[in-house]
Amino acid sequence: MTKHEIKEYLTKIYNLPVKKVNTANYDGKRKRIIGKRFTVYYKYKDWKKAIVTFDSSMKQVGVKL
Repeated sequence: MTKHEIKEYLTKIYNLPVKKVNTANYDGKRKRIIGKRFTVYYKYKDWKKAIVTFDSSMKQVGVKL
């Protein structure tokens, strides 16, 4: 998903006032299993993290007082 798609998704479905969206792409971890006969290499999926900043009009949600 792109930044615009994330913002549009949050505003349309959850009605959240999104101010900005930052994204970071991460490579999946590479792993190696060493056996008696041979070695197997594999890699986990790549993934993306989105950090969303909400508008100041939004109250604090999910914070225990």
